[in-house]
Amino acid sequence: MSRNDRTIPISRGILNGRGPGSSRARSKAGATGTAALAAGALPRGRQERDALGRARLDLGFNIASIALIAFLFAIMLITAPYYPELPLSLAAWGILIVTLVTALVLRFRLPDLLPDALFAAALVLWAAVVVLDILGTASPNGWFPLTAAASVGPALLLCVPVRPARDILIATAALGVALAVVLLLRSFGDIQMLGPGIATVAIAVAPPLVGVEVVRSLRTLVQLELDLVQVQSTVSSPGYAVGMMASEELARLDLAAERLLDGVATGRTALPLDEATADQAASIATELRLHLIQGRKETWLYHAVTESALLGPTVTLTDPDGLAAGLTRDQRDGLLTAVWLLISDPVRSGAGQARSLTLDIERAAGPQVAAGSAVATGATMAIVITTTGVPRNGVDPAAWQAIRKVGRHTESFSDSALRIEITTVSDTTAEPV
Repeated sequence: MSRNDRTIPISRGILNGRGPGSSRARSKAGATGTAALAAGALPRGRQERDALGRARLDLGFNIASIALIAFLFAIMLITAPYYPELPLSLAAWGILIVTLVTALVLRFRLPDLLPDALFAAALVLWAAVVVLDILGTASPNGWFPLTAAASVGPALLLCVPVRPARDILIATAALGVALAVVLLLRSFGDIQMLGPGIATVAIAVAPPLVGVEVVRSLRTLVQLELDLVQVQSTVSSPGYAVGMMASEELARLDLAAERLLDGVATGRTALPLDEATADQAASIATELRLHLIQGRKETWLYHAVTESALLGPTVTLTDPDGLAAGLTRDQRDGLLTAVWLLISDPVRSGAGQARSLTLDIERAAGPQVAAGSAVATGATMAIVITTTGVPRNGVDPAAWQAIRKVGRHTESFSDSALRIEITTVSDTTAEPV
């Protein structure tokens, strides 16, 4: 995963690695999507970034950083007459203020990711700030606050949206260790100064750490919402159809066939076709047939699961007869919503990875039809949802509400496994258009 994939824009990652192609490409896309959810990678796009509030996030971090730095600067002004080496501390503050002003001026002229050279230069200057402030407050006769050095932490907060989390965490850890060692050594002579020293370290390291967590949480939230929108788009699709990525592939094949036929019609392509052109035409025809055949075997639910970055790697779907094609729009929406809520709850709460889930659909009673053909009107089916790691009282109430839209259900718990059996009647006459 590249460095760019681990940073804002907020809308980077869910669709990362996806593109039109075969079923193998779709399975790889699902795996890539899982990695994206786990690592926080986000889909690319400046327009998506702007739509998802990047500017507001930057503004919030800027205000928080400036407020904390102003607070520390006020402390320095109050205690300045007592500093043993005031020029060194003033030099530290001068360097810090110059870097902050430069950062705020250049922020809107830089790309989404802060260049390595600029970030490295900022770290070098901030390291100089820490050293100068330590030297400027060093005295055997008293304890003086490290205001400029502590302000480096809020300054790092400005870099959180434009640098990988790893860079911010490493810099914050180095700052925290340096300040902790210095303040601990200075507290040996007066143990009462240990408390203010701890507060100084907290002011320095807390802002960038909180900022990293805010970005991570927002990134996860946006990933889930974007993926949910994509999944729910299948609710109104035909019962048997090609998926989103296959549709893109069909569009590509259609364009290739159109160009080939246009060449023949206008005389640019001579008849009979040469061997290379004939092979190209045969390849296009073969791929079109494969996609059309595939579209009669894969239901909307299959595409909803396999093309989702969250559902694809965690849901095991078994529907050999394609019974899901007979569900009405409300039933589809209820089933997808229930599965989504059961799986995504740990991710939404930040408690861990998505749960695994099996979804089995089989014929319970009713008219018998051949596999792959249209589902008979009034066919009764049994839908069994099984998932593990769900507390007895840990199911989102909205999940039960969604399940009721599908049909009658019973649930049972065994150890940490939840089993939900739904009995419903399909009605192809109500299939959405």
